[in-house]
Amino acid sequence: MARIFVDDLETGMVLASDLQTPKGRFILAAGAALQPEHLNLLRDWGVYEAEIQDESLGDEYLKKQELLAEFLDLAEGYMLRRLILNDLDQEPINTIYRHAVSRCAERLQRGWDPLVISTEVDTADMETAYLNPVQVVNGEMEFFSLPDVYSRIVETLNHPNATSQKVAEVISRDTSLTLKLLELVNSPVYGFAGKIESISRAVTLLGTNELTTLALGVSVVKQFRAIPSGVFDMEAFWRHAVHCGLFAQVLASHIDGISEEKCFVGGLLHDIGRLLLVKQVPELYTQVITMGRKKKLSMYRAEKEFLKTEHSLIGKLLAGKWKLPISLTRMIGGHHAPSASQYQLEACLIHVADVLAHACSDEVIMVNEIPQLQPQAWDELKLSNDLIGAVIRQVDAEYRRILTVFLDH
Repeated sequence: MARIFVDDLETGMVLASDLQTPKGRFILAAGAALQPEHLNLLRDWGVYEAEIQDESLGDEYLKKQELLAEFLDLAEGYMLRRLILNDLDQEPINTIYRHAVSRCAERLQRGWDPLVISTEVDTADMETAYLNPVQVVNGEMEFFSLPDVYSRIVETLNHPNATSQKVAEVISRDTSLTLKLLELVNSPVYGFAGKIESISRAVTLLGTNELTTLALGVSVVKQFRAIPSGVFDMEAFWRHAVHCGLFAQVLASHIDGISEEKCFVGGLLHDIGRLLLVKQVPELYTQVITMGRKKKLSMYRAEKEFLKTEHSLIGKLLAGKWKLPISLTRMIGGHHAPSASQYQLEACLIHVADVLAHACSDEVIMVNEIPQLQPQAWDELKLSNDLIGAVIRQVDAEYRRILTVFLDH
């Protein structure tokens, strides 16, 4: 039995197990041969891979796998270097590593040139600094104020006579926000039947709080995208943010009682504290990056060692200033150290999503090393390791489309 990604499925391949949507809806029974009409509809159903009987694998597929094998050694070396801070004998990091290697080999085969940042840097004159995180946040509150449109939405929500229709009217007055929100809710990630053409309809299907949360994410990215930075690649920063948001949303779709929209926005904003550091102390933060590269540390560890504080704490303080929902504050503040928050579910989810986003991205941000994954954070989600491959493939399939919502030029 082989687990095949949707792009590699071919007419005539025979299912080795029942085919279901991520929500558990039955589609096709084991033993069914895939037909052209099935292949055309799989993505609409939210299916990104299927288990196929070995004897039905065609010559073309087997040839592809044979050619791919030539790139596996290169992919293994690259991912071993990036995951050096993680224990690959532990789960789920071993499963993440295996899927990341396979994905990396596919990209290498297509001509991708992976980035490895040089660690030959001079740190002789660097000294430890001590940043007060409260002062960092208070020093930029005028610049880092909540977007006006989100403030208007919250004000409307808090009015005694608030209705979902009034919230929809406030959002609809912002044409750019409206278009981006409709692009998001019409993506296959949500799987709604038929196209959603109005904010009123989106509110009805998603709920007022959920759409308001999405509006927060969209408007924050729009407002803070233009921060000038010679410190690191700002577009790569936001690509990682979108990647993390998608991983958080897809993981959340497999957990009962947790808002997928809040998780997406939590992933989108998880590194917002890093933007405050870049704005407040750009020269100092450049030195932190330099030290992280030299000592082969993750950026979280480099910040703690050099600044005696770190971006998730600063982001948590900012979220508190903004009076964001407690679940979002937990996601932003606990995504690197969920143990510090007694492994609250929201922090654990963004922690795992962040590691997945780093391991499965095309870009390397600031340092080569991927943050260390805490196995208990994964255990708290109560998800199967077998789900990881499907989650990666689903995010791969939707990433470019969702990215254009935030990084259109």
